[in-house]
Amino acid sequence: MGQVLLDHAGPELVEQVIAQGLPAYTERTVTDPARLRTMLAECRETGVAVVREETTPGVDSVATRVLNADGEVVAALSVVVATGSVDLRAVRPAVIASGLAVSRRLGWHPSAGVRQVG
Repeated sequence: MGQVLLDHAGPELVEQVIAQGLPAYTERTVTDPARLRTMLAECRETGVAVVREETTPGVDSVATRVLNADGEVVAALSVVVATGSVDLRAVRPAVIASGLAVSRRLGWHPSAGVRQVG
């Protein structure tokens, strides 16, 4: 969920977070700025972030953005599971569908697109 929100907060905040340092919470935490930027670009393109034990050992998640009527990211929705308990590829479509459903309830329509900050 953090990657979704960070990416859509804009490049200035991303650079500020990187400048403060990327501490390792687990062996899988992304601490390389270039890799984080790549992951955020993918998140921006797909609207989805997949995290595998990056923050907490034994915990994976799939997150997606929630948009308002103007196409601005106003929240994120995620499913958190025990590592290995669920195939995250199977969960991903349901998470995306749920994020789109919430977005539509907030007035978003596909014609609004996704408004990028910065």
